Amino acid sequence: MSQGEIMASATSKFGSRTGGLWTALLLFGLAVTVLGVLLIINPFAAATTLALLIGAALVVTGITEVLAAVSDRGGASGVAFGLLLTIGGIVALLWPGITLWTLALLIGASFILAGAVRAGLSLRARQAGQPAGRGLAIGAVLIVIGLIAIVWPSATVFILAVLFGIVLVIQGASQIALAMALRGRR
Repeated sequence: MSQGEIMASATSKFGSRTGGLWTALLLFGLAVTVLGVLLIINPFAAATTLALLIGAALVVTGITEVLAAVSDRGGASGVAFGLLLTIGGIVALLWPGITLWTLALLIGASFILAGAVRAGLSLRARQAGQPAGRGLAIGAVLIVIGLIAIVWPSATVFILAVLFGIVLVIQGASQIALAMALRGRR
């Protein structure tokens, strides 16, 4: 949906109440933009915060799983799963560096697997007489990126934080532009 369509939809839904909507969008856009800039400026601190948030989420999810298993008589497997999540969350809270390292390793392994699958599918396409060069190249690049992520996990976390920061700045700027456009339509 384009920004024009979003504005038209918001104007038709909220009518004369767009004053509050544009203000909320502006504040949200500013907050997201500032968060994105902070991620870009200090990605390692942001990554540590991410690890702590992951840990907290795992603890809450684990406790919820245990309670659900006990109340629904889900059995020992539900309780074990919840306890495993809770323990993982506590480890992430106590050692955020390990969490980030594990995240980088998982990303690296995922890229290697995706690259191998892409290369395999391309080879299969080549046997069927279809061009496979681009697919093989993409597969090789994914494998190399995956290996770099595994060999150099701190760089992986740094790059992810910076990229996420850039995405947030773009999203925030879009929200600000939308808010300003809604303000002009009042």
